[in-house]
Amino acid sequence: MPKSQKEMNTELVLSIYHNLQTAKQAINNVIDKITDSRLKKELKLQFKDYDGLSETCEDLARVYEIELCDNNFFKKARMWMSVNMAMLMDKSDTKIASINILGSTMGVLDLMKVLADSKKCKKELVNLAKSVLSLEERNIEKLKPYIYTENEKMREKIEETEKKLHDKPAKETKKFKEE
Repeated sequence: MPKSQKEMNTELVLSIYHNLQTAKQAINNVIDKITDSRLKKELKLQFKDYDGLSETCEDLARVYEIELCDNNFFKKARMWMSVNMAMLMDKSDTKIASINILGSTMGVLDLMKVLADSKKCKKELVNLAKSVLSLEERNIEKLKPYIYTENEKMREKIEETEKKLHDKPAKETKKFKEE
């Protein structure tokens, strides 16, 4: 049986709201572990954006008489454990950026799926979902440099080490030939 418009609106609003709440929780879970001041500032700005859209979502839920529920305790606990397990061996800012990129990517996928099924939803709700989708995509782009920068530093260190290792045998071979 096809879903009613009310059911589709409810599904869309709940998906948006859970996406925003999950993003805010993910940032709260890592913000105190960040050492790079620029990354910390970026995630605080992202939190503010998620919070603003969350308020809009709550307002629209009231207008359309949709009851919102927070992510349940078990989902929050699972996310907290997942983040902390991922950072057990690597607490770098790169790892934190990676975790947030993965979370935003999951949010993009969830929203795309729900938007594909939202043809009968209210325009304001669809527009809000598109705004959240754009925010998630922008946030992914904003966090990419933190991964690239660290990877670039690591690549430079590896190249430097390889050069030293490569040059060292050449010097030793030259000494050997001279003797």
